Amino acid sequence: ISFVYGLCDRNGRQALWRELTHCADLFRAEPWLILGDFNVTRFGNEHTSSRVVTKAMHDLNKTVQTAELEDLRSSGLFYTWSNMRSAAGAISKKLDRAMGISDHSPITIQMRDIHQYRGRPFKFLNFWAKNELFLHVVRQEWGRDHKGSPLAVIHKKLKCLKVRLKEFSTRPDSKVAELRDRLHQLQLDTQDGLQPPSSEHEKQLRMEVVNAAREEEALFKQKSRVHWLKEGDSNT
Repeated sequence: ISFVYGLCDRNGRQALWRELTHCADLFRAEPWLILGDFNVTRFGNEHTSSRVVTKAMHDLNKTVQTAELEDLRSSGLFYTWSNMRSAAGAISKKLDRAMGISDHSPITIQMRDIHQYRGRPFKFLNFWAKNELFLHVVRQEWGRDHKGSPLAVIHKKLKCLKVRLKEFSTRPDSKVAELRDRLHQLQLDTQDGLQPPSSEHEKQLRMEVVNAAREEEALFKQKSRVHWLKEGDSNT
């Protein structure tokens, strides 16, 4: 992959064209991708205010032909640069090919590469700390012996602890919904005489709903601390 920037005058770009031709000879047996701002258009339709094919454009096209290059199929904005003027003074050009940054419209290359799924990154959920088994599990995993350097030992302990903590990770919102359904069904059955009243059972269920609701609130409170919420979301 070669990243290029063409100077703003025709003579200054001559060294670039020579360099690209030279590189093309070196990379004949390899896939080669050129990205960047060439600062010159290739065809008449790539300039909004002039359809004339200039000598500078001939230079670029000759280099493309000699190096046996071709434009990649693209989507999105056609013109990648604008002088930001209005009315008759407005000019837009396609100066970037494959990828451009700076004050130009960004272009990205989509590489067809299959990446193995590595799973989601581990995130510690604060409500886990309220689980009655939390401290016991942490002590148990931290007390295990592992071989290796101090850093490797810590890494192994954290990795093992992560697996154990994930056993606590029943979604609080689904747990709350299930408990509320059970409480609602208990009240219906009691009301319809399908089972004898049991204030103790209902009281226990109510406590479980309250505790699960607190865990649910803690989860969503933690999830809400994201960058876009801090910076503002345009009231969307």
